[in-house]
Amino acid sequence: MRLTLRQLESQASVIETLRQEVISQTTIINASLADASEDPSQAEVSALAAVINPAFEAITAAIGSATSNVNRGRRLRRQEDDGEEGASCDAQCLTERVLEVVYEIVSTVRAVIERIGLGPVLLRVNPLLLALSALVLALNVLVTGLLVTVTAVVATVLGGLGLGLLLLGWG
Repeated sequence: MRLTLRQLESQASVIETLRQEVISQTTIINASLADASEDPSQAEVSALAAVINPAFEAITAAIGSATSNVNRGRRLRRQEDDGEEGASCDAQCLTERVLEVVYEIVSTVRAVIERIGLGPVLLRVNPLLLALSALVLALNVLVTGLLVTVTAVVATVLGGLGLGLLLLGWG
C-alpha cells in the first residue's frame, strides 16, 4: 500500500499525541528515580514501584490507543482532501518521531531496571514492550524498515533483555 503525504501526516499526529503522553509519564518516573538513593532499601524499592508501575500502565494504554488509531487509519481510505495545510511529515519524519518515542520508553525502562531491578516492574514492563512491538509492527506496514531500525535501538539501549521481551511480540 502506498501512502499519501496526508496519510503519513495523520499517523504522525497519532505518534505525536503518544509522544506527549509518554513524556508526561516518563517525567514522573524519572523524577521518582532522581529522588531515590543509589542503592534503595526494599521499602524504597516498593515505594518506587508503586509510582512507576501505574506510569508504565499509562504508557501501555497510550501505546494501545495509538496502535488502534494507526490500524484504523490504515483501514480507512481518505476520500477527499479537506484542504487544510499543515506541517508535512513524510516516512522519514514518521520514523524519527517513532524513534523518539521508542528511545524515551526504553531509556526509562533501563533506568528503572538499573535502579530497582526488573522484579518489581516485570509485570508492567513486559506488557509495555509487547504493546510497543504491536505499534511498531502496525507502523512497519506503512514505513518500510521501521522494524529493523527500532530493533537496533532497543538492542542498543536494553541489550538482550529488552530485545528478548520485544521479540516476544514479533514471533
